[in-house]
Amino acid sequence: MKKTLIVVLTMLIETGLLWILSIIFKWNLMEILFLGGVVIFAILWLFLYSSTQSNNQYNAGVKGGTGQDSERIKLFQFRLSPITLGLLLFIVLSLCLTVFYYYDYFI
Repeated sequence: MKKTLIVVLTMLIETGLLWILSIIFKWNLMEILFLGGVVIFAILWLFLYSSTQSNNQYNAGVKGGTGQDSERIKLFQFRLSPITLGLLLFIVLSLCLTVFYYYDYFI
């Protein structure tokens, strides 16, 4: 139940953020819905990748400078948390809505 709530809240927050951006830039929400979702997901992905990379650089520096094992170097593995699941579901739903909205242009 708690994970479902986090997924739904993530999708609502992302929708609200994109809605505010559409108001600020005076764009139609449907124009930025899908690409905005992809950009937000990409920012999260790069943040997680960067933090793993920084930890690996620090651990390699400690090992090279002092010879002590602080931690092992870890491979970056993207884990599916409730927040990332909400972001992915938002991307899928926004893609479906965008295709439905612009269906006449695809034919």
